[in-house]
Amino acid sequence: MSLAAISWAMVAMMQLCMTSQSGMKKLGYPFLSFHYTQSLLKIFSCIFLGISLYLNCLDNGLSVGIITWIFLIITSAFFLQFLLYYHFNRWFFLIWILLFFLSVLHLLTQYI
Repeated sequence: MSLAAISWAMVAMMQLCMTSQSGMKKLGYPFLSFHYTQSLLKIFSCIFLGISLYLNCLDNGLSVGIITWIFLIITSAFFLQFLLYYHFNRWFFLIWILLFFLSVLHLLTQYI
């Protein structure tokens, strides 16, 4: 299981959580009320999930990479963002930004 893959999947899951109805209501961020911002976050979360799948397949091979991505990476990223959403919803946006920058930094140092 790739650390870069799980961090990119976490970023994508957190974005999808922010654009959900309960996320918009509970988090209360004003920039989420715009339809344009919501659609951009959804598009970028699909891109980040693709990056996560690519990085996991790069580490584990194609057949094992897809299976571990579906059953390990996505499920663990979902449950981790779920815990962050309910326990640290006050700092959810800051954690999302920090995790995004750590993912980019890890990608730059590990694979480039």
